[in-house]
Amino acid sequence: MKLSATILVALGANAWKAKDSADMQASNLTNCVNVETKCAVNFTHTSNRTRMVSDANECCDPTCILWTCGTGWKASPQYYDNIGATNKRCCDMTCSLVTCPSGQGTIPSMADQPGTTASECCANTCSQHRCYGAWTTDPSKSAVVNNTNEGCCRPSCQSVTCDASKGYVPDTTKSDSPGTTVAQCCLQTCKTMSLNASSCPTHYGVKEADATNLSLTIPSGSNATAKCCSPKCGAVTCPSKTIARKSMSNQFTDAVECCQATCATYTCPAGWAAVVANADNPTGASPTESCCERTCAFFNCRGELGSGWFNTSDVNKLTSTVQSFKDCCDRSCANYSCPKTHTLRPSAETRL
Repeated sequence: MKLSATILVALGANAWKAKDSADMQASNLTNCVNVETKCAVNFTHTSNRTRMVSDANECCDPTCILWTCGTGWKASPQYYDNIGATNKRCCDMTCSLVTCPSGQGTIPSMADQPGTTASECCANTCSQHRCYGAWTTDPSKSAVVNNTNEGCCRPSCQSVTCDASKGYVPDTTKSDSPGTTVAQCCLQTCKTMSLNASSCPTHYGVKEADATNLSLTIPSGSNATAKCCSPKCGAVTCPSKTIARKSMSNQFTDAVECCQATCATYTCPAGWAAVVANADNPTGASPTESCCERTCAFFNCRGELGSGWFNTSDVNKLTSTVQSFKDCCDRSCANYSCPKTHTLRPSAETRL
């Protein structure tokens, strides 16, 4: 173990051995010129031969090999045989003690290496490096000694690929902002929602035109439903006396008629009567057939020659929807059974 200068002399004095100690004690020495001493290991005879001493042991000095270098100093074998007990005499100053100019810092690999000047020990810090492109400034690294994007910067949103096939486009407001994920750097579009069936409310959907328009972005916090989702017929509440077209429930409201009139709104033409049970049914493509039924006005009482029936002018019969001779026609004598005391007239086709 190396020792401090304060105790080296004491140890050295105990270690030295005079060649002829008895004679030296008998002599009254004043300097080291006439003294022949054998110094202990790691001590050497003083170069100051005229040093005034009271003991021969005082003519040996410690060498640098016994010196422990202080913080910021480094021992070197080339100084081991030097007489000395100080950092400057026995050690090399390292770069850790060199003050670097503004904008520079100690090169990490040189911190414990010998050096006395900024040119040897210092290099630019990240504060002098310009991050660009796929990189942006990292304030936490401003004092780091480096001059590369990897060492001084952090990835910017320009390093992230926004997949248009999945409905993502770059957020231009964040091109120089730090970011490494799609969530941080990209904007969703209506196409993103179109690829997720559950993104719109029930009976709403994304139109094809909106899905292919990648300029319809959805900024964070905006109402995506209002921007991208359009109502379908299934979301429409039809007004009174109309009914939903079930076949159109999945069609967008601005493309088709979602509701159709019911029979309650239809006026049957002459000779037809409304079917009360069909009042809530859709009118359909042939509303007369869907909503109405024929009355006796269409019944041909004379359809069969000699049938014994005449077309009637009775309003009650003409509005009847029961299609039969009895309900739609007037009887003739041909349908009359004469009593036994009478016989049918020769011209039976006479109204009763």
